[in-house]
Amino acid sequence: MRWPSWRRRNCNWWRSRSRTCRCTATTTTPTTRRWRARSSRAIADVDGILFVRPEYNRSIPGALKSDRLGQPAVGQNSFARKPSGIIGTSPGAIGTAVAQQNLRSVLCFCNSPLMNTMEAYIQFQPGLIDADGAVTNASTAEFLTNYMKELHIFIERVLTVLPRDA
Repeated sequence: MRWPSWRRRNCNWWRSRSRTCRCTATTTTPTTRRWRARSSRAIADVDGILFVRPEYNRSIPGALKSDRLGQPAVGQNSFARKPSGIIGTSPGAIGTAVAQQNLRSVLCFCNSPLMNTMEAYIQFQPGLIDADGAVTNASTAEFLTNYMKELHIFIERVLTVLPRDA
């Protein structure tokens, strides 16, 4: 298969005659490299990670996919052995479930232990969160409080088995 002429001109990998175009992985700007280094340090400094994300076309947002999770450098995987949890929301009934499953598969590849005793799929409704950031629905607020307690217990349990400094 031949790449179209516009792709051959714009692709750094065309010179090596690679069949796979890896433009996004090789043409990073200094700003992107600084952001990757800063986010890697921030992730390395915490005990666990909670992804709170809306549905994004049932997938991972592009910036997270290509810059942080998509191409971790060899030996520099910040998510390895880092406990993580995922909460999501969408206006539909199952959009966040599909999006979270996509993120779970990527985090499993990155060797991040995932909390799966409780999963949080929240259907967003107007007025669910007020202007001050408080959850107005009592049952949703109680669920989120329990979720955070379970996440804390999960992080402690993982760090007992897999200490950070090991």
